[in-house]
Amino acid sequence: MVFVPRTFDQILADMVAFTQSRTELSDFTVGSVIRTILEAAALEDDEQYFQMVQLLDSFSLMTASGSDLDRRLADFGVARLSSQSASGSVAFYNSNLTTDEVSVDLTTSSTDIVVYDSSDFPTSGYPYTVRIGEGLSYVQDVLITANNTATNALTISTSTPLLAAFSVGTRVSLVTGASSYVVSIGTDVEVPATVSEPVRKYVTRESATISAGNYASNSAVVSAHSPGASSNVGANRVSRFSAAAPFPGALVSNVTSIEGGADTESDVDFRKRAIDAVQSLSRGTPNAVRSGAVGVSDAITGKRVLSSNIVEDFTADEVYVYVDDGSGSAAQQTTLVSDSLNGAVAAGISTLTLYNSSDFPSAGTLLITQPSPAKSELVVYESNVSTSNILTLSAGIVTSGGFATNAIVYLVDVLTDSAETGQRRFALSKRSIVRGTEKIYVNDAGGAAPWRLLTSADYVINRGTGEIKLTSTTGVAAAIKLVASYSYYTNLVSEVQRVLEGDLTSPVAYPGVKAAGILLSVESPTVKRVTLQAVLTVETGYVEADLAPTVQLAIEDYINALAIGEDIILSKVIEAAHNIVGVRDFVITSPTSNITVLESELASPYDASANSLISVQ
Repeated sequence: MVFVPRTFDQILADMVAFTQSRTELSDFTVGSVIRTILEAAALEDDEQYFQMVQLLDSFSLMTASGSDLDRRLADFGVARLSSQSASGSVAFYNSNLTTDEVSVDLTTSSTDIVVYDSSDFPTSGYPYTVRIGEGLSYVQDVLITANNTATNALTISTSTPLLAAFSVGTRVSLVTGASSYVVSIGTDVEVPATVSEPVRKYVTRESATISAGNYASNSAVVSAHSPGASSNVGANRVSRFSAAAPFPGALVSNVTSIEGGADTESDVDFRKRAIDAVQSLSRGTPNAVRSGAVGVSDAITGKRVLSSNIVEDFTADEVYVYVDDGSGSAAQQTTLVSDSLNGAVAAGISTLTLYNSSDFPSAGTLLITQPSPAKSELVVYESNVSTSNILTLSAGIVTSGGFATNAIVYLVDVLTDSAETGQRRFALSKRSIVRGTEKIYVNDAGGAAPWRLLTSADYVINRGTGEIKLTSTTGVAAAIKLVASYSYYTNLVSEVQRVLEGDLTSPVAYPGVKAAGILLSVESPTVKRVTLQAVLTVETGYVEADLAPTVQLAIEDYINALAIGEDIILSKVIEAAHNIVGVRDFVITSPTSNITVLESELASPYDASANSLISVQ
């Protein structure tokens, strides 16, 4: 039976009609005693009907809202996504440091460092130390014996010649007398208020250090004080400290966007996600995989998946899952460490000197390789003295002629030291392998140089689990050694992979979503950088130049809110602009049609340096 609620007028009319037919009462005019009594009763019945409607609405997934919707969906194990603070990184700078830039390209034979203005550098107290190359892959401290302020030339001591070439624009800073500084965890920084936006504050989650003679610190992670989408800001917006500066002359800036902030999930979004989740309870379906990724968070970074999309590759029989945390760059990856020989090694030598061995573990297996003449060898080292960058091998080099300076030394993952006859399946020690980075090498028991296997021809890889299967039906010979070099995803992408793939070591927490036998890889989408130009006309009393930044921000917000694979609809861009009070007309001059975004792409209104590509004039 369908429940049909009745109105007050319907209830009262029925009461009057019933009373007239059952009694001799005749005065039912407004204000009469009997009508007043019936109105009171009808009003009470009307209230009961209203409460029943409310009760039905609160139990319906499609009509419940707020806490009622939370309670209904809790029955299905689906919870509303809470608001999330934006996070990113900032760097600190020492504006009191004596520093300048190289104005003439330098070579290893240069005897002077010519800067734009050497007058701030000491003209006495020689020799003193300057640092050249901060921020580059090679940095050198050299002694200065003279400062010619007329030619802006700093004379290099013959005891510390340049060991590398440096180009125009390379930073040169005074080390002698400089101080080091530490910016502690919990330092508050902020974006100043604008006409349309309040102050937005952020707090450092890790410390930052400026070494003596350096202008900039290492990057430090920050997160917003207040959660929500409003905590997202573009690059170079953070510009001051909330309290006193941590040291004299301290500056701060965010070199990249601070992103990932999200408002508490709305009823509409919560309901849609819950319906997707309920409909995908069978698991293994595209909808199950897509909805299973949304909401996954990383405990280390605090990042959370805000949107996902899947692409099924019918040729490779693999499913690609693209996830985004609001930044377009959810993927963080680690590569097994490598370095180069700092000096040739001959056959029989049992020590290797690298340029930098600090990132290598205390013991492990290495692959040494050089291109010309082409040769390679697998060796095992048993100690690492990082202060002198020396690795001690368990046995001497056996390759004829040894290896030349700058031969590449890779730390490798040992899949097996001694395979069984016919073995075909092996496993890397890490999962979530970055596409195209794995290099699998085989070394037989006879000690021949290792050779590399070819993807597809020699093996297939499940990048999600790190499992390797050889294509040969006969497998490998006994005592074969397999090693690998690769990069793998960490943090959020790795966590999503684990959630979707499942983890047999933790089946309760990670039961998995995908169907068995399916290859599934989680990756970040390709960022599609969108350029848009428009002309703004404002109402009387407003100024285009004042309103343009606010309109630009509204358009950026619209694009940033798009999920992976969502097209940019120009009519919605225009709508976003017209939502700003004071806008009279808004004409997009470029592009002239909607912008198509592929299933594996995410639209972004910023260039690679986080500068806006939206122009409003």
